[in-house]
This record gives sequence, structure tokens and C-alpha cells, in this order.
Amino acid sequence: MSSFMGKEQIKDKKFDFYSVQGLNQVEEALYDAVSGCGGQTKEICFDLIEAGGKRLRPLLVLNAAQCFGELNESVINTAAAFELIHLASLVHDDIIDESNTRRNKPSLNAEKGNLTSVLVGDYLFAKAFEILATNRLIPAMNLAVEAITEMCDGEIIQADNRFNFNQSVDNYYERIYKKTGILIAACCQAGAIVGGATDKEIEALKVYGIHMGYAFQIIDDILDFTGDPKVLGKPVGSDLKEGNLTLPVLKIMMQEEYKRGLEQIFAQPDFSEDAYKEILRLLQDSYALEESYKDAERAVRIAQEALREIKDSSSRYSLNEIAEKILVRKK
Repeated sequence: MSSFMGKEQIKDKKFDFYSVQGLNQVEEALYDAVSGCGGQTKEICFDLIEAGGKRLRPLLVLNAAQCFGELNESVINTAAAFELIHLASLVHDDIIDESNTRRNKPSLNAEKGNLTSVLVGDYLFAKAFEILATNRLIPAMNLAVEAITEMCDGEIIQADNRFNFNQSVDNYYERIYKKTGILIAACCQAGAIVGGATDKEIEALKVYGIHMGYAFQIIDDILDFTGDPKVLGKPVGSDLKEGNLTLPVLKIMMQEEYKRGLEQIFAQPDFSEDAYKEILRLLQDSYALEESYKDAERAVRIAQEALREIKDSSSRYSLNEIAEKILVRKK
């Protein structure tokens, strides 16, 4: 198998995601947002925030805003609200996927059950909208509403298409736009709006965000086959075992002999470890992983091209580097 993850050679260029101005204030705002709740709810929310994560969404809001204006309270609040929306969606995703782990720890649903998890997710959504409404960040709230609506639709589409071998790559992109791309795009647009960008600049950052979402999800789908479970914080192969046909699988299904082989494997009553290994072998033999990685590279290049509409600044450089680093992430 060729070394499709060849972007390892990309150097850090002294770029640190977490040095972005305003991220510490966002962390404080996240804790402040949930500090008023009582007992167990507060403890659970604090644990979810402390678990960390990439903080990609607030980073995008912060950098998008600072391409056009100074850091201010509206920018911080917008970034915090979108991270709460993301945290809520992760909690609900784990329920839907029946995931037992998240970031190398037991998932909330595994520890507390689905009832508590649903309510905590709803609580986080409510706190996000409270931040946006209280601070009259109406354009950002409209973007959040649209994103959540599409995310729900994307989950329903995915559930309806489990083990559907007649899906196309176009169907896949429609699904990941709804599940991943639209929220990332909304973060970029919301940041641009509170930063004072023009309509043309806001549209450019929407294009950037959508294609960032594509690249992020494609790499996520590749890592589902190639990643280290200890680094990912969850078992590999989980999407496939749940019947979610991601881009690498759809790529090999374009070849009839591989499609027949997959259908025979999935027709087995129990999806065994040996069956998973056979699918991984098919992927490696067909170069589907490499071709999927090339699609992620193309999405990143389109995202970076969209940034040409934005005036040069350290924040635009950061957005460019965030896109580049998506290609070499391990989790």
C-alpha cells in the first residue's frame, strides 16, 4: 500500500493552534455558561469541557473574526456558543451510535445512561442559544439554527442509509455537508460577521468552512480504518460496523468485484473481526484510502483558495495552517 498519509513532512512552522488570541477567554466563557446549573448537571458539564478536544470551532470563530476586527466580547461569546453546540452534538451522537468511549474515557451515555445524556445535550444547546440571545448575536444565532437543522437531517439520512450499497459519492458529500460541513462553515461565517466582514468576505469564509468540513470528515473516515484506537480515543472500524458507508468504502464499491465481496461480507449474520480485517485488506488492495486522501487534499486546496478573498493577516495565515493540519491529524 502506498504511503497516502505522506503529509507527515509538513512542519509546524512555529504555528500553535492554542496560541490564538482569545481562546483562554473562550474556555472561561464555557465554564461560566454552565456554572449556574446545580449538582450533577454542573459536574457533568464541567467534565465534558475539561475533556478538551480540538476546539476547532472556536478557533475558526476567533480567527475569522480577527481577520477583520479586534477581539471583543461578541467574538468570545460567539466562539463559546458554537463550542457548546458542538459539545451537545457529540453527546447526542454517542447516544445515536451507542458509543461506549469518547476521548479514551467512558462516554456520558455509557456512564450515566441515555436519559441523562439526552438532557445534558439539550441543556448545552439551550445554554448556547442563551449566550447568543442575551448578547443579541442574531445573525450568529440564525446560522446556528440552520446548522442544527441540517445536522439533524444529516443524522436521519445516515440512519436511513445504513448498509445501503446503492449510495453514491454524491450522496456521501450531501451527508457530510449536513453532518459536519455546515457547522464548521457557520463558525467561519459567524466569526466574520461579528468581525465586521463584507458580504463577499463572509461568503468566502463559508466556502472555506464547507470544504474544511469535507476534509475533516474524510480524514476522520480514513482514520476509522487506519487510526490508533489509543490516539483516537475510540475503537477503529466503528462506522463500518454500524453500517455507515464512508468515502473509502464507496470508492471500492465503484469496482464491481469489490462491491460483490463487501455485500457477501455484510450478508454474514455476525460482523466478525475477521470480516473487518478482510474489508481492510480490500481497501488497501484497491487504493481507496489513497484516493480518499486525495479528495481531502483537494478540499483543503479549495478552502485555502477561498482565503485569497481575505486581506493578508496573521489570522488568515492561521486559517490557512488549520486547513493544512487537518491533513496530518491523528485523532
